[in-house]
Amino acid sequence: MNNKLLMLAAALLAAVVGFWAYQQSQPTESAVIAKGYGYQSDTLVVYQPQRQLEPFHLTDHLQQPFDNQRFIGSWSLVFLGYTFCPDICPMTLAMLNGIYPKLQQASKLPVQVVFVSADPQRDNPEKLHAYLNYFNPAFIAATGPHPDLFPLTRNLGLAYALYDGADNDNYLVDHSASIVLINPDGHIHGVFKPVAVPGEIPTVKASQLLADFPRAIAQR
Repeated sequence: MNNKLLMLAAALLAAVVGFWAYQQSQPTESAVIAKGYGYQSDTLVVYQPQRQLEPFHLTDHLQQPFDNQRFIGSWSLVFLGYTFCPDICPMTLAMLNGIYPKLQQASKLPVQVVFVSADPQRDNPEKLHAYLNYFNPAFIAATGPHPDLFPLTRNLGLAYALYDGADNDNYLVDHSASIVLINPDGHIHGVFKPVAVPGEIPTVKASQLLADFPRAIAQR
């Protein structure tokens, strides 16, 4: 029990730190010029210069190593979530599946979707494999222990936190709804951000992503 409480406390602390880092990374209008952002709107930020993706090591849904090298040569859309998610995750993955052919047509290089699970306790490779089959078998899912996930999510400007995970198996995971874009050189290229609409779940919309994706990859 003590170990579970410590894990929950660590997760909450990491989420707070990660969320603060994410908030700090979002530029004001004046900071766009000062920091040299290549492009910024309400739904898209393209980093200029591109951000370094620090070394990381996860395991994918086929039980194969997943690290920095898996991003080389493709445009990658990285989304953080978990398979027990009741809303944002299935909505976002269904949206990505629906526009996946158009995203591929918009790029001369391959486009891949990477779903990073923030719930390694329940999301083993078999669970991730079955989950992806509901949406698109071409998508990739990966996860790893929290000590490996925390640095990666902070590096990506994302955050997550586990709630009530110490006492039962029906806990929820609060997580970012943004989609991070990794370029074919393996660098953090930008981020697609959901727009908050009263009464709606904050997700990146299909029309929004289809409009922003060509703008983003044109600024490589």
